[in-house]
Amino acid sequence: MAKKPSHVHKLRKHKYPTGTMIFFCTLPDCYHKIDYMLAFGKQTLCNICGAEFTMDETSLKLQKPHCKDCGKVKVKDVEGKHIFVKKVGNRILAGTATSQNLRSRLDNVVKESEEDI
Repeated sequence: MAKKPSHVHKLRKHKYPTGTMIFFCTLPDCYHKIDYMLAFGKQTLCNICGAEFTMDETSLKLQKPHCKDCGKVKVKDVEGKHIFVKKVGNRILAGTATSQNLRSRLDNVVKESEEDI
């Protein structure tokens, strides 16, 4: 019978000199280790934001696995060069931010600055 884990692990990859790769938990007082390929589909904590996510093919390749909301994305800049920028996504405009809400906040800032002049 399998033992139920007491917490969700925060994994990090380690490669031995023999070429064998494992993931180990970086949380204090946890000595959990799992083979590289057996980590696929397991729940783990993001190494950037701390949110819980499921390991997939992309996260298996990472030294410190993170969720899809964190990390970097490849975009083209003004000159047409490809650069990597951090994903900020939904963390800046969390939940209730709408265009009307943002417009009213911007109008308040503009009105205050006009009064100071």
